[in-house]
Amino acid sequence: MIVVNIILKYLNYLVIAALLLAYAAPYINPSIFWPAAFFGLLHPLFLFLNLLFLIYWLIVKKLRFVFNLAVLVLGISSINKLVTFGAKTSPVREGKLKVISFNAKLFGIYEDANFFDKFIAEIAEKNPDILCIQEFYNLDVNGSTAIKEIKKNTGLRYHYLRTLKRKSGKSRYGIIVFSKNKIVDYGDFDFGFNSVNLCLYADVKYNSKIIRVYNIHLQSLKLARTDYELLKKIGEDTESTIQVSKNIYDRLKTAFIKRGEQAILVKENMESCHKPIILCGDFNDTPQSFAYNTLSENMKDCFMESGNGIGGTYTGPLPTLRIDYILHDTSMVSYNYLASKSFNSDHKMIETIIDIK
Repeated sequence: MIVVNIILKYLNYLVIAALLLAYAAPYINPSIFWPAAFFGLLHPLFLFLNLLFLIYWLIVKKLRFVFNLAVLVLGISSINKLVTFGAKTSPVREGKLKVISFNAKLFGIYEDANFFDKFIAEIAEKNPDILCIQEFYNLDVNGSTAIKEIKKNTGLRYHYLRTLKRKSGKSRYGIIVFSKNKIVDYGDFDFGFNSVNLCLYADVKYNSKIIRVYNIHLQSLKLARTDYELLKKIGEDTESTIQVSKNIYDRLKTAFIKRGEQAILVKENMESCHKPIILCGDFNDTPQSFAYNTLSENMKDCFMESGNGIGGTYTGPLPTLRIDYILHDTSMVSYNYLASKSFNSDHKMIETIIDIK
């Protein structure tokens, strides 16, 4: 038992150090030291392991539990980004904006022929004032297009679409914002030629105010089909395990760095904007990241303001990850945050009601 406790003691120190590095990750630009971002990504795991050590040391009556307790208390604000209770609700919709953000995964064109019909029915029922879609695809549907069908069925009369810029011609893929209120100005950001990740903004006239709405899709991991095939073979043979580990390592590094650069670019535009701001999108990163910390500075997070429970929005292999967000100006108040259906996307649809003060 003594030997076991000695081994566990040193493992405990490593877990504490890992959690402290995860706490520091939001403040470290990945361009300077990218491994910190990896610890930020694994932040929930290190929280859980510290909790296990805390319980163990209490059971064996070792004062060492104090170290785990202290490091958990130190990061209490980071826990609030993962799980929250006591949501603010508002039964009154009048005079407030309903905002929805969703990564539509091309409306399931390769997987689910009924995706768009289910999506359009959901949006018509939810009746948002602003709808931001990432991984939008202007597919042909019912003898029309996705844009025309959304407008016809939802009352979202105005839109701004930013598609990929390709040498081969105009793309149907991009990001889009729809609005019931008039869009009076718009713009977008260049994340680099051939990048599938995009950002736009649309200035929406709401009553007597102009509100800037950002729709953002930060750098994806961009795993190739061969990577997914290799993932299935992990453990089967050493060569496949090494290859997929190297591929994921390289792509994680690139994605962390690019997301940091993209977040800084968007934040600079936000800081030069003197209008109230709503920011929606798929950050492809957790709240314990440099990208989130950069973009959420001086903003409110709707999940933290009015969410309830665990905030996971990703439905893939790590379903507790929160990587989709609606942020807003500190002058606003949000209610009724909800992460709901995903259809066949790997993201949940998120929504909130925002009171523009």
